[in-house]
Amino acid sequence: MGEEVLYELGVDFDSALNFHDGDIILSRYDDNLVQAIVNRLNIGLDELDLFYLNYGSIMLNFLGWKATDETISFIKSELESVLKSEGRLDSWEYDVKYLQNGKINIELTLYPNPNYSINANFTVNEDGVTITEEEEE
Repeated sequence: MGEEVLYELGVDFDSALNFHDGDIILSRYDDNLVQAIVNRLNIGLDELDLFYLNYGSIMLNFLGWKATDETISFIKSELESVLKSEGRLDSWEYDVKYLQNGKINIELTLYPNPNYSINANFTVNEDGVTITEEEEE
C-alpha cells in the first residue's frame, strides 16, 4: 500500500528548476504534494487566470498584519481554501502562528488517505512561502 500511495501523489518538475547531470530534477510523491501547496500559496489569486481559474491565494497579503487572533483566523481560512483545492488530500491538520520576527509559521500534517501522513512546515515571509527545513540537532 505504501508505494501505491506514493505513486498516486504524483511527479512533476521541481519548481526550483534545478538540474542534475543535465536533466531537470523531478519533485516526486510527498515532495510533489507539498510543492503543489507551496506553489498555490505563492501565486496571487487569479494571477494565472489566463490558464487556471481560481488558482493561487492571498496568503502573502497577511505579511505585516498585527499578530491578532482575528488575523490568524483570516490566515487559517485562506489556508483551508488552498488545502480544499488540492484533490489529492483526504484531510489535514495545521497550526498557524506569528513568529517574533513578523514571519508566519504554518505546521501542516497532510493525509492523502487516513493511513498515511506527510508533515510539512512552511514559513511565510517577504520572500514568499517557503518550506522550512528541519534543523538537525
